[in-house]
Amino acid sequence: MTISERIEAGRREQRVLARVCRAAWRLEQAERERVWALVSARAAGISIRKLAAAAGLSPSRVHQIVADADLDGGTAKVSPKSAMG
Repeated sequence: MTISERIEAGRREQRVLARVCRAAWRLEQAERERVWALVSARAAGISIRKLAAAAGLSPSRVHQIVADADLDGGTAKVSPKSAMG
């Protein structure tokens, strides 16, 4: 492998790693938004079962997410732990 091939391989690797990093960040943001939406909807009085159906989650998982977020300060602050699902 020539030096120019190694340089190009290194550039390709950096592009792929940057793409993976961006995807991970987007996933984290989407998970936070899902938690916020569930907590907000629950605070508005929507049932756990309806939220679970809308989110494609089990009612027990929705209850867990909402309870964890409430323990962390409600809708104003959503912990990363609550977002991971």
